[in-house]
Amino acid sequence: MPFMSTPLELTERGLAVLREYAARGETLTYGALNRELGSPFKHGGNFPGQIGRLCDDVNAHHDATTGLPFMISALVHRGDTQMRGAGFFELAGNLRLLPPTDDEQTKRSFVTDQLSAIYAHYQRR
Repeated sequence: MPFMSTPLELTERGLAVLREYAARGETLTYGALNRELGSPFKHGGNFPGQIGRLCDDVNAHHDATTGLPFMISALVHRGDTQMRGAGFFELAGNLRLLPPTDDEQTKRSFVTDQLSAIYAHYQRR
């Protein structure tokens, strides 16, 4: 049975997992993040929406507690395409970090820049 937690506890645990991956210079899939957290979300149904909202919450918590200018959820990607979900780019647009675009190369460049900033910060510690 998965460990049940409050939304803030789950967000904090999600952030801790992402910091560990960042320090190692690694990324992970949405499914792997879910497993790292004890599988609080069930696959199928609304799994993409649930894990996506968690990633948004992790970004917001990371920003509020560190003030660092990157989206730490850039570490999390789809297993089939290695790309981030649509919600990631929507949030980037809402944060005015990336203008709305359908261009895949622009999106990939944005992710690469985000990952570079994440690794530069967390690997130097």
